[in-house]
Amino acid sequence: MEVIQIAIIYFTEHGYRLAKKVKEKLENTKQEFYIKIGKEPQQSLREWCQQSFLDAQIIIFIGAIGIAVRTIAPLIQDKFKDPAVLVLDELGTYVIPILSGHVGRGNEWAKFLSEQLSAIAVITTATDLYGKFAVDVFAVKQKLILTDRILAKKISSAVLTGEKIGFYCEGKVYGQLPKELVWEINKNFVKKFFKAEEENPLEELQEVSKVEKKQLEALQEVSKVEGKKNLEEVSDSSIQVFSERKKNRKYLVFVGIHCFKKMQNTLFLYPKVIVIGIGCKLGKTSEEIERFICRLLEEHQIAIESVCCLASIDKKKEEIGIVKFSQKYQLPFDTFSSEQLAQIPGIFSESKFVKESVGIGNVCERAAVCAAMEINNKNHRKNDVSIEVVSSILIQKKVVENGITLALAQAEWSVVFE
Repeated sequence: MEVIQIAIIYFTEHGYRLAKKVKEKLENTKQEFYIKIGKEPQQSLREWCQQSFLDAQIIIFIGAIGIAVRTIAPLIQDKFKDPAVLVLDELGTYVIPILSGHVGRGNEWAKFLSEQLSAIAVITTATDLYGKFAVDVFAVKQKLILTDRILAKKISSAVLTGEKIGFYCEGKVYGQLPKELVWEINKNFVKKFFKAEEENPLEELQEVSKVEKKQLEALQEVSKVEGKKNLEEVSDSSIQVFSERKKNRKYLVFVGIHCFKKMQNTLFLYPKVIVIGIGCKLGKTSEEIERFICRLLEEHQIAIESVCCLASIDKKKEEIGIVKFSQKYQLPFDTFSSEQLAQIPGIFSESKFVKESVGIGNVCERAAVCAAMEINNKNHRKNDVSIEVVSSILIQKKVVENGITLALAQAEWSVVFE
């Protein structure tokens, strides 16, 4: 679980007592926090704030809102990167998020503290005021990468004017779709996800409707098998026909690992769940590795934003080309021993030369699967290690180019509507 850092500043004895109470309430939750109250003796308020902007995800001022505004003003840069800033008056009557209410979850924490302190949360963002779906909040809660800020803003504006937004998700969906969203699919990607007999369901709308129902029923069955919360019932009237986007639905939210560049007015939200397993001969450059990886992802129409890490054998831990590529794209580089990789069951593309070199016949496929399974375990989705599980995780077996081998694996993921 991610540890959230919180910095709290106060100016009077009353403020200090409230700061301790806030700390106590936060620490009684299941979330892990590192909470620092006050500043260093020789530290100015501006210096404290500058350091807090670098270190903390949440900054709390206990005092006048004007002090907070003047202090943070020179430091504000980007709503997608700035920390959430909350202001509490010394009596604990009001909790006011003044920065990063959506992406930084400031509104969410303001509401939580208002409940814990019997205070009033002063929320001013429009979607919250009217109880509307906010796509940026959804992305943050579901840990999805949002890449088009302008389009996200347009969608929020459309929601506020009463427009319906199309929605499609490649993964499992739990809960009930908000009333602002409607299930939909676009013909640009319908063929990629349906069997041959259903490849072009757009001609017969009745058949298309059956396909949608099939998918929802399948998701319900999956949720029952896994013992998770069942999908809430979806009435026939709310099931949208697979068709080209309706003229009165200008925008679509697409959640998945793929990117379809020709789709206009589509906001792609990417789960970081793709693992790139890699092996290579000594001395391969980062440029060679980058070209091969980017081309492979493009062939599969997988967005590089969906990649969560690279994986290989520990003997490649210091391989400069891989290390430089991982640094450029800010991707973790996970490595495993040959003993760990050998424990992964399944049929892999074995190489006698590789086995003689590193002690195991396949690096990229086994490493990709191993890393994806570790992610599943961290997300409390433990599976029995079986050949069936491995085959479902490995979505691209080994491909070779100029002394570099790549494989792709996908960790489990889903989205939840509360």
